[in-house]
Amino acid sequence: MIRAISGWATAAMLGLAATALVYLVIAFVPLADLWAAHHPGQRASAAAAAIRLSAWAALALAGAVAAVATGGWAGRARANLEAFGVRSRRIAHGSVGRSPALRRRMTALVWLLRGSLLAGCAAALLGWLAGQDNAAEIGDVRAQAAAGRPVDGALAADLFGRQLVLRLPAAALFVIAAAVAVVLVARVTSAQYGRVARLRGAAEAPDPARRSFVLRGGGTIGA
Repeated sequence: MIRAISGWATAAMLGLAATALVYLVIAFVPLADLWAAHHPGQRASAAAAAIRLSAWAALALAGAVAAVATGGWAGRARANLEAFGVRSRRIAHGSVGRSPALRRRMTALVWLLRGSLLAGCAAALLGWLAGQDNAAEIGDVRAQAAAGRPVDGALAADLFGRQLVLRLPAAALFVIAAAVAVVLVARVTSAQYGRVARLRGAAEAPDPARRSFVLRGGGTIGA
């Protein structure tokens, strides 16, 4: 039985896009800490902390939605391949049929997705490791600002600016990966619905071998 996947595809695309955009926002969260450092006091520090926690919570929520929706879409798309009689377990290639041009495009998209996702994960890990050198200093600056004590503006700009710079490459790569994933989901979904349309057209087409003759009385007789 062929299953509808348009709803799952829409949810997956929205989840993937939201996850990438939230991570991009997280890259700029150090600006909130920099603002708090220039406004010493409990209120500004609490606001910066709330922004940090909200951003990471939003990332976890968006990532969970993206994972569930993409998994549901992939499961249904793979089940449809079996309904179409396609033996391949690769959703992208199996959905577009045997067209060499379409298969080459799908191959390029799949490898671009894998490369950008792997590069993004590597950049995020390297950025986190490099940021550990200043973790203690950042904690001290946050504590001073929360206590209402004046903070060295140049030091705060250097620390939080470096934190932003270390996060940006991974954020940009994840945005690219999400864009490629959205295109891939859209093309696979469109290809599968194209198959369904062709199957329906073939089922509704009249049999050319069956002919009918019109009788004078208005009836027909098949031959």
